[in-house]
Amino acid sequence: MPYFTRLILILFCLMILVESRKPRRRRWTGQLEMPRPSHLSKKNLDVTKVQKGKPQPLLRVEQHDFTMRPAFGGPAIPVGVDVQVESLDSISEVDMDFTMTLYLRHYWKDERLAFPSTSNKSMTFDGRLVKKIWVPDVFFVHSKRSFTHDTTTDNIMLRVFPDGHVLYSMRITVTAMCNMDFSHFPLDSQTCSLELESYAYTDEDLMLYWKNGDESLKTDEKISLSQFLIQKFHTTSRLAFYSSTGWYNRLYINFTLRRHIFFFLLQTYFPATLMVMLSWVSFWIDRRAVPARVSLGITTVLTMSTIITGVNASMPRVSYIKAVDIYLWVSFVFVFLSVLEYAAVNYLTTVQERKERKLREKFPCMCAMLHSRTMMLDGSYSESEANSLAGYPRSHTLTEEERQDNIVVHLALRSDSNASRKKGLLKGQVGLRIFQNTHAIDKYSRPQGQRQEAHKDTHKQGSSPILKRNPDLTKSPLTKSEQLLRIDDHDFSMRPGFGGPAIPVGVDVQVESLDSISEVDMDFTMTLYLRHYWKDERLSFPSTNNLSMTFDGRLVKKIWVPDMFFVHSKRSFIHDTTTDNVMLRVQPDGKVLYSLRVTVTAMCNMDFSRFPLDTQTCSLEIESYAYTEDDLMLYWKKGNDSLKTDERISLSQFLIQEFHTTAKLAFYSSTGWYNRLYINFTLRRHIFFFLLQTYFPATLMVMLSWVSFWIDRRAVPARVPLGITTVLTMSTIITGVNASMPRVSYIKAVDIYLWVSFVFVFLSVLEYAAVNYLTTVQERKERKLREKLPCTCGLPQPRAVMLDGSYGDGDGEVNDLGNFLPEGGEKPDRMMVQLTLASDRSSPQRKSRRSSYVSMRIDTHAIDKYSRIIFPAAYILFNLIYWSIFS
Repeated sequence: MPYFTRLILILFCLMILVESRKPRRRRWTGQLEMPRPSHLSKKNLDVTKVQKGKPQPLLRVEQHDFTMRPAFGGPAIPVGVDVQVESLDSISEVDMDFTMTLYLRHYWKDERLAFPSTSNKSMTFDGRLVKKIWVPDVFFVHSKRSFTHDTTTDNIMLRVFPDGHVLYSMRITVTAMCNMDFSHFPLDSQTCSLELESYAYTDEDLMLYWKNGDESLKTDEKISLSQFLIQKFHTTSRLAFYSSTGWYNRLYINFTLRRHIFFFLLQTYFPATLMVMLSWVSFWIDRRAVPARVSLGITTVLTMSTIITGVNASMPRVSYIKAVDIYLWVSFVFVFLSVLEYAAVNYLTTVQERKERKLREKFPCMCAMLHSRTMMLDGSYSESEANSLAGYPRSHTLTEEERQDNIVVHLALRSDSNASRKKGLLKGQVGLRIFQNTHAIDKYSRPQGQRQEAHKDTHKQGSSPILKRNPDLTKSPLTKSEQLLRIDDHDFSMRPGFGGPAIPVGVDVQVESLDSISEVDMDFTMTLYLRHYWKDERLSFPSTNNLSMTFDGRLVKKIWVPDMFFVHSKRSFIHDTTTDNVMLRVQPDGKVLYSLRVTVTAMCNMDFSRFPLDTQTCSLEIESYAYTEDDLMLYWKKGNDSLKTDERISLSQFLIQEFHTTAKLAFYSSTGWYNRLYINFTLRRHIFFFLLQTYFPATLMVMLSWVSFWIDRRAVPARVPLGITTVLTMSTIITGVNASMPRVSYIKAVDIYLWVSFVFVFLSVLEYAAVNYLTTVQERKERKLREKLPCTCGLPQPRAVMLDGSYGDGDGEVNDLGNFLPEGGEKPDRMMVQLTLASDRSSPQRKSRRSSYVSMRIDTHAIDKYSRIIFPAAYILFNLIYWSIFS
């Protein structure tokens, strides 16, 4: 019985224990029970939960040295590349570069990353694993800036297959140089290239190729540019040679762009054409309408100057002429010639009327005329009245050409038809005199018809090469770089030969590009390959084939390298796309080659006293920051041959005359003496751009101010705006030139030319002020003298009226023939057309006393005569002296 009771008690305890293990349903907390997984959704075992299944042990990353390439010591490893261009972000004519966003993919095989797999599926990892394995060190040659996108995480993909094949992809934006030719701008087509190359590995270590030939390059369907039409993309490849490091495989992404012409037709060519046509309107305007024609001419000249300035503001300062320059400057010359055309017309009109005045002086005084009228037929009269006045019957219709080309200057009509004596007296003088209102030059200047102008308007490698490989030496623990180079056995925080003599470090440089020269900031930007050569016996290793070993940038952080920096640099950086552009090559005897690709912006003290006819010399200075000459001896490895330059280096504004190297010691009072190396280069500025955009417009403005000397001195509304406009235009040119220059404390050569030109223009305004003032003084004296002469027809207030009606009353002295006389007895260059008005019923004597007259004159002052010679002669002399000194 006790035994049975004990058994029941044990079973009861077991039941309680089982019930306590079951999950309880919480009614009041609202917590939901998780549904049990269905047997249909059976999951594979999550290998990441197993200690031995973590990604690194699975790929055996820790068992190999990934600072060395796959199959180290064997033939070159083939790396296939394909690219998908996502967008062409911008094309800059001023900076001569383009910006492109692309997906860059690499394909290679690394047996060190092989892993066992039953499903034979690839494994995808994020960018953190990339830093632990070997990846190709591809970089963009001639790139200015580049970066790998990192939002929301690094845009990097690493996909590894079981047999060790790797797909490595990145999303990159790169800004690269493109040497554009603008000789046909804006009717041009541009071809640019993006160049890919391995930084450290020559063609003996890494063979870079397009994975699928031309099919390796894909483009997004939505790629478009506002200013260009993308004609085609294609790929090429070739070998590139560097004298210091060897041969490298280089891949090219080439694309051709054709510029859209419609924008320039609408914004440049059409306005320029309209300005030229507008200047032709002057040929149909009365040749005596001086203010109208001069204002029209200078307005079109200023508008053309504005169009030319606007076009060149968005273009680089190239040393050759562009197609748009030819069109705009030829249009400018046409507009300028229309102004000169009217100056010739006005001057020849003055000469013609002077001859007519001399002929008219042979007739007796016309103060005794009974009734005469002088009127101007300028198009505001009725057709029948004009015909009757001209002697035509009222039914006769004047042709359009006769109406435009004729002007009635003098018309005398007698009211007393019975005075035979007076008829005889006025015979040959009374009637309608029709003068030509349009000069022959205006007739020939008008376009006779419409003119029409005619405008005219790879290497492929389709499959991966099959190469026989030697065994992968990196699988052996003895071939790890740390162990092979015995890095852990030494303290690399100290220089080689510590405590002994100075270690010699040779340097050579290859200048890849001169990106920019800034006059305002007084600096330059240069991209270069900086290579160091030294010997560190701590890095020597045994080798049977005596070949060097190439490592990536990760090993650089573990060994000693020279601490070079750029003296007087403002900004500098080492390129890091797609990896750090760093190369470390070690030879068995411990000799080291260390190379970096650097872009540096450094100071350049420029002298602008001869600008823009100047030559500038700049220097990039290299020096050790910590080690004095007692510890480190810095020198050019091959003298002047240590400096190489890319054959495609060019600047839009400068001609690169020479590169050369120098070296000297630099002293710091606190630290001592240091070796300093200099990269010196001399630049000579292209003058053609400034001739076209500065000197030529300034010269034209000075010549335009001389037009005033050939215009009638009483045409105040014409001559004053002409002078003021040229002064303002010269001020605009001076302001535009100085806006792109630093505020230096000395005068520049261009300042001398522009300010002397400004003085010439300003003096032409003062010249007319003097002419106008002396004319007023002279006429005041003539009025007082005229009151004493008998042949004044008894008129107390004579009036002088210009033919165009643009000036007020004035007085003058007249002789018996109605001509003005100056004080000295000389006859001024003026033409007078007389108008007498009298009453029919008055006696001849009273008629002559009560008659009035109008003097219509075209005057040329003596100052104007001398200015026509003195101003051009002085300006030509100035140009001869200027160009002989500064050229």
